[in-house]
Amino acid sequence: MTAKLLLSMSLRNLLRQGNKSLGTFIVMSVSILALCLLSGYMQSNIELIRDAFMRWGARGHLVIERPASELAKQVEGAGQLPLTGEIQRRIDEVLEADPQVVTRARVLRISGMVSNAQVSTIFAGIGQDVQEIRRIKGPAYEYDVVAGTPLWMEERSHPLVLGQGLAAILGCDVPDVGFAPLKPGDTPETRPMNCPPGPLELTASTRGSARINATFAVPTGIMDWGIKEINDRLVVMPMADAQALLNTEDVSEYHVLLQDGADLDAAHSRIAAEMRAAGLEDVEVFRWSDRAAFYRQVKAVLSGFLNFIAIIACAIGFTSLLNASYMNFAQRAREFATLRSLGFTRRFVLALTALENSWLALAAALLGVGGAAIIVWAVRAAQIMWTPPGSSNAVPVDLAWVIPTYVATALGVVLLAAFASSIPTRKILRRPIRAVLSDA
Repeated sequence: MTAKLLLSMSLRNLLRQGNKSLGTFIVMSVSILALCLLSGYMQSNIELIRDAFMRWGARGHLVIERPASELAKQVEGAGQLPLTGEIQRRIDEVLEADPQVVTRARVLRISGMVSNAQVSTIFAGIGQDVQEIRRIKGPAYEYDVVAGTPLWMEERSHPLVLGQGLAAILGCDVPDVGFAPLKPGDTPETRPMNCPPGPLELTASTRGSARINATFAVPTGIMDWGIKEINDRLVVMPMADAQALLNTEDVSEYHVLLQDGADLDAAHSRIAAEMRAAGLEDVEVFRWSDRAAFYRQVKAVLSGFLNFIAIIACAIGFTSLLNASYMNFAQRAREFATLRSLGFTRRFVLALTALENSWLALAAALLGVGGAAIIVWAVRAAQIMWTPPGSSNAVPVDLAWVIPTYVATALGVVLLAAFASSIPTRKILRRPIRAVLSDA
């Protein structure tokens, strides 16, 4: 009975006194809207960068290397010792025995000079296990060229994929488009590969000696890696061709894809322990994000900005609620004293004012979250693209659905409103009933 009375009285009082809290209602709604949109923007960017490393960059979940120094354990690209044939055999045994490993791909880093009849320039790239890399990339990222064909579709011998900048240097016609992942049901847009006739000659210093080796390759695709400096030097070729160029059976690293839903930290610890048990003491297992400095930096910046906005929104919302509560409840001191004189307790009055503020906060939360949901839907439907600084391709302006944030924001603002109501109400209830009722 008491609960039903509290609910009906609080709703009736809110409707009767609601015009006094209109400004507070608007402030809270806008704050909640901004917080939800910023959270969605942060989440979508983190997911985009994560996919860029794990799928587009084909790192998978784990990277296995032999760091050449302590610096190489902390900074990617600082140098790795080669994984010899015997080491590869032991790594394969460990990974084949792990039930959560879906696939593994070997990568060999290469660099040297590339030439055709007109131009000679520096290249830096990789040889890779083509089909395994395709599986790590997944359906959205497997068609990874903007012209020509990806390596996994190519049937000609000695295929070579060039970065956009390097392709332009070598005289190829480069489309003015960037890479974009395929959505379910999409068909990739194919563009012909048009380069000067004749194969390309690649030369490189072979492993373990100062000798120079050379090979010929056919440019079959143009790739946009997303960073201009990489595009200007990038080549990607099948593993067999890369090993033949360097006259080696070694590889630089393994990329490992785990099952969906696998515990990454547990898998990392388990596989690292299995490597040590197999006698691979100098082989290190890294999570994909361990040395992804750009990912960590962006996540830290966006998280810090979101936390700052959340604190500001809470401070503004609480201050507005507190001011509105003081103005509203101070004018109703005689009403509260009358309720107490009729036998209602202090706890009843405190609950009544807390519910009134909570209804107001809940309405503001519903409006703010509802507005955020409409904007998220509109932005996702519009498929707006923009090119970030330092990037060679456009990325989508996206907002993620962040249901936990919506729920937490609504719950938090209701609790904040209930607390804000208690401060002026307790102050009013300290006065004796007779003194309040005798005031003119």
